[in-house]
Amino acid sequence: MFTCAALSFSTMAFSDDLEGVIESIALDSQSLVVQGIRFYATDKTDYDDGLKSFADLKSGQVVEVDFNYQEGKHYATEIELERGAM
Repeated sequence: MFTCAALSFSTMAFSDDLEGVIESIALDSQSLVVQGIRFYATDKTDYDDGLKSFADLKSGQVVEVDFNYQEGKHYATEIELERGAM
């Protein structure tokens, strides 16, 4: 007699924020790297403190990124330019 067990895996998701210098930007994937982590912007990403769109981001700027981690990727929900940052 064989017994089969069904396993159910849920996709873990969580939200957090991170502050740091933009190390690189990839326009083709609408992503940026801060503290070695790649964040993907979507059509739902909010931009604040002088930023109006992904096109306003530049390497070297100090930003705070609010994000959701889902399915192995970091998705930016909000990107804010930090005060005094260029």
